[in-house]
Amino acid sequence: MKKIIHYIAQSIRPPVALLLALLLIEGSVAAQDNERLSPAFDKIAKPQSTRGWIYFWENYKANPLTVFDDLKGAFELSNDDKMMLIKTIKDDVGFTHYRYQQYYKSYPVLFGEYIVHQQPDGFVNTANGRLITGLKTGNTTTISEKQALEAALRFMGASKYLWQNPAMEKELKRQEKNDKATYLPKGELMYAPDNFNETYKASDYKLAWHFTIYTDDANVKAKNVYVDANTGRIIYFADIAMNCSGATGTSAYNGSVSFSTEFTGSNYRSHNNCQATDIYVYNCNRGGASNTFYTDGDNSWTNQSATQAQWGALKTYDYYLGTHSRTSWDNSAGDLIAYNNAVYGNPPTANNACWGCTGNSAIFGAGTTTSATDDWNTDDIMGHEFTHGVTQSEAGLVYNKESGALNESFSDIFGEMVESWSEGNCDYLVGADRGAIRSFINPNSYGDPDTYLGTNWYTTSGCTPSSDNDNCGVHTNSGVQNRWFYLLAEGGSGVNDLGKSYNVTGITRFEARQIAYRALSVYLTSSSKYIDARKASLQAAWDIYGQCSPEIIAVGDAWHAVGVESQSPAYSFNVCGTYPASGTVEQAISLLTASSTGCTTEITASSSTVYFTARDRVILYPGFKADAGSNFVAYLEPCSSTRWRTGRPDAPKSEEEKRGQTPVAVTANTQTTEEGDAMNTANALAAGGISVGPNPFTSNIIISVNAKRDGKADVSVYNAVGKKLKEQIGINISEGLNKITFNAADLSQGIYMLEINVDGTKTVKKIVKL
Repeated sequence: MKKIIHYIAQSIRPPVALLLALLLIEGSVAAQDNERLSPAFDKIAKPQSTRGWIYFWENYKANPLTVFDDLKGAFELSNDDKMMLIKTIKDDVGFTHYRYQQYYKSYPVLFGEYIVHQQPDGFVNTANGRLITGLKTGNTTTISEKQALEAALRFMGASKYLWQNPAMEKELKRQEKNDKATYLPKGELMYAPDNFNETYKASDYKLAWHFTIYTDDANVKAKNVYVDANTGRIIYFADIAMNCSGATGTSAYNGSVSFSTEFTGSNYRSHNNCQATDIYVYNCNRGGASNTFYTDGDNSWTNQSATQAQWGALKTYDYYLGTHSRTSWDNSAGDLIAYNNAVYGNPPTANNACWGCTGNSAIFGAGTTTSATDDWNTDDIMGHEFTHGVTQSEAGLVYNKESGALNESFSDIFGEMVESWSEGNCDYLVGADRGAIRSFINPNSYGDPDTYLGTNWYTTSGCTPSSDNDNCGVHTNSGVQNRWFYLLAEGGSGVNDLGKSYNVTGITRFEARQIAYRALSVYLTSSSKYIDARKASLQAAWDIYGQCSPEIIAVGDAWHAVGVESQSPAYSFNVCGTYPASGTVEQAISLLTASSTGCTTEITASSSTVYFTARDRVILYPGFKADAGSNFVAYLEPCSSTRWRTGRPDAPKSEEEKRGQTPVAVTANTQTTEEGDAMNTANALAAGGISVGPNPFTSNIIISVNAKRDGKADVSVYNAVGKKLKEQIGINISEGLNKITFNAADLSQGIYMLEINVDGTKTVKKIVKL
């Protein structure tokens, strides 16, 4: 009989019982950092890894405190580079996240950030970020800090600055509880790029003086400014102020609400100091920022605008504390400061709202009429602005191009979630209570894109950020992630602007918001783009809900719907043709075959590697050829995360199923098998097969085996490098459902592979010992 050759990952990789990973498709998303890793990572990082996102093999034990020293060469860091740990956070899922800043010749490198993620069991599963490697710039200066500041102020051109406003200086001292606090900029030397093209080439970087400059001039926005430390030229800048686009409309009435104020001895004022975070609402009285409180004589407030602002700020605080265990915008009980009923900007506008225009605070426009119900302080707009503070404190997404679009989108998302928390419903319309300015459901209806690079997408290539172009389309391009969040929460189907059909099963906004928050607070960095947001949300869903959960599938489905991925793999996929060994990853959901339809598949000689992967099986038929000098690896990924449902009944049949053959589960030591034998062993298990629980476990594991006939079962446990640690052989099983108790109490905490062999049919499960 003709032989069918089965190659499984474990037989080609070093003997790992089963290697698990979240397969994140890179593909043809434009302008994304998908550069492959140094070859030094080949044995420790999975093939889908890139310079920006690394997925470690389970048999590599990275130390999160020394990983950049241990792998300095692999990361292509020079002796002048140093990764400095700047923040360590242990989250409520049990992960610990180590956030590093790159330094070169003792000075920080703008956008050089990396985060190392450690699972509760100690395994470092992922690391992501950006490194600026190959820097050859000097560290000497000819321009003094004073000269650089003078150049920066000439560039800003403001008539007045916040440090020249005694009231704002006093307010800053109170906020920071520091009598020496001041808005007067202090220069910091660091390396920054001399352009806005987002290529992050080392040759573009120069030593620069960095200043954070807040203005008291309605015509000039606050900015981060970078001055070449040797020429005095402005080489880079980014707005600090983060505005909502404005429109006219009417506001909604929230009815009677309860909140807290401060009694001064003679009246009540709009200062809520009844929780860990103080909430200040100031009355701008249709002017610029002013530290004037609203007051009321009997604490039964009749000023609708003041009441709305105090309520919206309180609900924002309550939402973040109640949903994400976050205390204020900075997670350190920082004041929530709202300048309400304002007219500001150039030209002066009342139809807007802004975070960062007045320091770490938000300002809310008065609307075009004098009616209090026209103010820009609806619950979702309040939540939107203060979320800019959350983003500033966590990912620090720079406010231009794609990172700025993500910044705006996260504010839109959590603004809607604040509204949902406050009002009990979610309309997915930004500012709808006073007149919507953006839609999650149909971004196109407001001139925004719902697909990456699709209709209404603002082209950022070659764009230099300015107010005139909305910092290269940050409000416009936010529509893509807004649409993603809506589909993730509520579901939907259709065809996107790229001609790709999609079908997303919603997971509710309550689960979607947990994924979005974890992606923002744990995985993203200042220069993150849309492909990074996709990877971050997939990883967040894995962390919270598990690697084969409906949630992680929905996340991938929704990103496919908005065009942020390459072509998704089929449920079963046959590979034909010639594959130059250039780091290609071919994958299928369940079954990947090569040459099964009579075609030929050839891997040509190269120093790089071609990877074939699938969740269940990789089968190479006669006609498959790997030339001398080629490098080829096949391996299994039990659960991928793009456009599929695991185990769906409507899945297309594989080629051998169409021919009446029954596929077989094979293992590391199975190189070939006769068709007849394969069919016999495949008949050992009935529907439902094998399940394992509890997982994670502390002592005993219960293995459920649904057998078609009486027989024998063997159970073995392997560690992450394929060494067999325990086994129980010759277990009698009967036709029907069997329960096998396997004692694993003596195993140390960690990740293991459990192999169950039922009359030749082998199944491998990942298990975790707590």
